[in-house]
Amino acid sequence: MQISPAEDAVLREIARLQRNYEFLSYGLIVAWTILVIYVLMMLARERKLKREIANLKAMLEEKDR
Repeated sequence: MQISPAEDAVLREIARLQRNYEFLSYGLIVAWTILVIYVLMMLARERKLKREIANLKAMLEEKDR
């Protein structure tokens, strides 16, 4: 079975679009991974700051006694 030039062009275009979607998927996975890591880092900082504030409040209460 012979593929006509028009069909060949369509098949090449389909293959190109599939590769582009594959790269798009990889890019989205990387972007979401970076976002999740950033959010987790911010949560860890928030917890650390809350602990520091609690420690400072405790130190102030001890100093007032």
